[in-house]
Amino acid sequence: MPALDEKIVADVAERLDRHLKGKSGFGPAKYLTSGGSAAVFLVPAPGGARVLKGFNPKFFDGPTGAAEQKRLDLQRKLIGHSCPSLVQTFEVVEAEGTAFVEMEYLDWPPLTEVLSAVPDEAVVPLFTQLVDAVKFLDSLGIVHRDIKPENIHVSADFTRLKLLDLGVVREVEQSDAPDGAITDHGSSRPFLATAQYSSPEYLFRLDAPSPKLWKGLNFYQLGAVLHDLIAKQPIFQYEMGLENRWLVARAVLTKVPVFTDGTPSRLANLKSLAARCLVKDLELRLQLVGWEDFNLGDAKDPLSTLRARLAKGKVNVGGQMSAASESRLEFDRSEFFRRFCEMVRTELLQVCRTDMPLTLRPSAPGEVQAAQILLAVNAEWTVDCKLHFDWQQQLYDRTVSVSLRAKLILTGQASDRPHDGTHAVAVVSIGENEAEWAAVTAGAVAQTVASALDRLESAEDAGMLHDIDLIA
Repeated sequence: MPALDEKIVADVAERLDRHLKGKSGFGPAKYLTSGGSAAVFLVPAPGGARVLKGFNPKFFDGPTGAAEQKRLDLQRKLIGHSCPSLVQTFEVVEAEGTAFVEMEYLDWPPLTEVLSAVPDEAVVPLFTQLVDAVKFLDSLGIVHRDIKPENIHVSADFTRLKLLDLGVVREVEQSDAPDGAITDHGSSRPFLATAQYSSPEYLFRLDAPSPKLWKGLNFYQLGAVLHDLIAKQPIFQYEMGLENRWLVARAVLTKVPVFTDGTPSRLANLKSLAARCLVKDLELRLQLVGWEDFNLGDAKDPLSTLRARLAKGKVNVGGQMSAASESRLEFDRSEFFRRFCEMVRTELLQVCRTDMPLTLRPSAPGEVQAAQILLAVNAEWTVDCKLHFDWQQQLYDRTVSVSLRAKLILTGQASDRPHDGTHAVAVVSIGENEAEWAAVTAGAVAQTVASALDRLESAEDAGMLHDIDLIA
């Protein structure tokens, strides 16, 4: 059943037929589908088939009418745009008492229909095209807000991708009027599909509209699509199958997506990127992810980079709980700390081996959880890295934020200054994606070590680098 009432669809179709009579070479419209605000039709045209979206005339009335008009204006600005992975818009016109948007027709299936068939080697090329579309909109000061597989169509050979449905775009910088952040109304399925790919702060209106909110939403939705491409199934698939909006909303707020393929090394860099994008907390997400992280064609695995560098030789120079529950939580946290530190150490040892001796010094039981990692560059220099574990409370009391501090020290000399700079590197939940996050953390350490080597090799007086903070 269409989201729009059948009578409304019939009314929009009549208006569209009258509109098309004034357009030379356009054939009769064929109804395809509808959302909560508009019906979509396939129309023969002189330049090939076109998709025309006709809006419910009443959609422009009431308190959201001004916001809908503004969205039409934004879509007009995108007519003739230059981004190959964003659906092309040909015309936005107000006629017959409503509005019509003419767009290109793609004879490609939505990603939702072919997700399980996407080969691993196609994930990076396809995802890069999606990122290009989102960054293109961002460069124009526009946020899509509804990035999900249903709105992404892919070619049959999995080489091309286009982002569709610009119906809820808005300006990043905008004095806010009511603008209907949920894309559809009056139907459980559209609500679920929108909630499924919404970040917690957007779905629950935890933050006011701002450039920070929209940037965080872009990263989260890109991460959710990347999750699906890797997992070959939709995020929160179980909750979606129950068709219970409250369970979906709870999953968005509390459930950490986990990759269950049993092969941590498979698409490991992409898994770590998806995990960072899907961090629940907006502030932490923006610390862990930047647009530069999506340059997958250029990016190099920090561990691989350090391995290659070392192969060249040495450097030239919560709430109330019972006592039993609290005790169990502390035990689980302690075991996680021990396990996680060992996984990070193992990742680094596979690279450093005897070329850069490594010493791990975890804090003692009962102390604030922190782990010191000392990497001996040579007899003179050591990179001193410290991982700090900050456990969250209440709803997320089994989730820890891991931050990195680091400095360069001369062996045998006192280190007087504290680690001032700090960099968030991971947000891990006990028993969920631990291996992937350990690899991310080891990668952050490797990147810091590489930076230290660069400084040593380029310094005129290396002695001046003693006790220097390596985290900007």
